[in-house]
Amino acid sequence: MHLKIQHTTRHNYSGPVSFGDHLLFLRPLESHSLRVHSFDVVTIPASQRRWVRDSYGNSARVCNFGLTESAELAFEVSMAVELGDENPYDFILAPYAASFPFEYEASDQVALGAYLGKNPRPGSLRVMSWYQREACELTETVALFSNLNERIRNEIRYQARDEEGIQAPDQTLKLGSGSCRDMAVLFIAVVRQLGLAARFVSGYLFDPQIGGGEGGHVFNRAVGSMHAWAEVYLPGAGWKGFDPTNGILANSNFIPCAVSHDPLRVNPIQGSYFSKQARQSTMSVDLKLEEIKDAE
Repeated sequence: MHLKIQHTTRHNYSGPVSFGDHLLFLRPLESHSLRVHSFDVVTIPASQRRWVRDSYGNSARVCNFGLTESAELAFEVSMAVELGDENPYDFILAPYAASFPFEYEASDQVALGAYLGKNPRPGSLRVMSWYQREACELTETVALFSNLNERIRNEIRYQARDEEGIQAPDQTLKLGSGSCRDMAVLFIAVVRQLGLAARFVSGYLFDPQIGGGEGGHVFNRAVGSMHAWAEVYLPGAGWKGFDPTNGILANSNFIPCAVSHDPLRVNPIQGSYFSKQARQSTMSVDLKLEEIKDAE
């Protein structure tokens, strides 16, 4: 399947400001099932651009605006990607990992250190008491985490949030609502406190219109926005994606752009502006994912 993705983010300020470097974590991570055929960024004002690869292997486009001042900052990103057909259940776990609980082998524990953390961190002190309140009796590893995925989908109301930052898991549980990134962080907190490695993923989710009337989407509660989900490291299978926003395993419609142990490290667009006077700002985002039917 071939997709065209157009993603525009626009900031308007109450007066001219200058800008620091901006990092864009928007280029999809290529793999055996995902290829990027083109990727282009146009900025307003114009910028000098370069690529960097961070410590997680993510590709970031760095935009430098020099001494330019402007009351508008826009990033117009367009890309063409090819997605393979991938069954999210087509894997075989290592025998020792088929049932939970289990422990990683020593070499994996070293490699996964940044993604582990069994002790509760500030902001996630209520996570295990919430999980254990209705903990299932499942011991089959994939079924256990699929159940957690569905439980967050059912108990946490999706609420889009344009402001920066992540809700702490305890806050998400208290409110009973959150954005896709908040639900992913809650899922990660539970998995880590259960003793396994989990990481945050930022990217796109293609939600084809397959019925339900005009503009009818059948599963994605976060349609129209960039998406976030979680991955758990399962021996024999590798990193497997779980999407608690929609209660499903990540399949070939999920397009990862960046991964990290810390979601704040992979905000899709990161940067700063400077002004000697106080300035008000507004932001708008327009995102379109479209299948290219006649692509070769």
